[in-house]
Amino acid sequence: MIRVLCVLALVAAGQQPSDPLPRQPAAAPAAPARAPAAAPTPARPPAPPGLSWEDADQVSQTLARIERRLRTGRPAAEQALVVTERQLNSYLNLALATALPPGISGLELRISQDRLGAHALVDLDRVKGKLPPGATGGLLALLGGTLPVELSGRLAATNGTGRIDVDQASVGGVSLPASLVAQIVSLSTRSAKQPRGFDIAAPFALPWTAREVRLEPGRALVSFFPKQP
Repeated sequence: MIRVLCVLALVAAGQQPSDPLPRQPAAAPAAPARAPAAAPTPARPPAPPGLSWEDADQVSQTLARIERRLRTGRPAAEQALVVTERQLNSYLNLALATALPPGISGLELRISQDRLGAHALVDLDRVKGKLPPGATGGLLALLGGTLPVELSGRLAATNGTGRIDVDQASVGGVSLPASLVAQIVSLSTRSAKQPRGFDIAAPFALPWTAREVRLEPGRALVSFFPKQP
């Protein structure tokens, strides 16, 4: 899970776009015509305390700008981009709410010097239901229901490659060894394309031509390669 959260952090890294698409010149006035009624914009639910739709939209706009630049052969960004904890958590919990894995709620990421932490409420019964028979023995068999999960690890991300070393993990206040966390993630993410699941201890390619990620208290700084590989 911590590997997935790290990738989300990199994907969400950004700030308010400084080069929006150019506006087209205003057309000459046309004969009055009845414009079709615009579809009403669905009302968005209020943001929970500590989050804001403005921060979520800001990150979404930056991602759109990055994709636009890459499609035209330009670098993803000329300068390092910055994302704060509030921006990141707003984007994950508001803009990506429907994309989060079922059974996970209250996701909160914490960024400190070279470290990434995560807190969430996890429906363990739902997670264990995805594991192969016999994979829920030992300590995991004793835990059930919706419990708080805490993960933290150290991030190293340079030269286009990232790696997370998980050093602390707990479920419901019970500490778990990193090896058990790795096993749970591997077993629960197996698919036809990835029969062995995700290996959270393995290096991974940074997305969107990112070259380096630096974590500082409360924010992440992402720099990109000047040219696409």
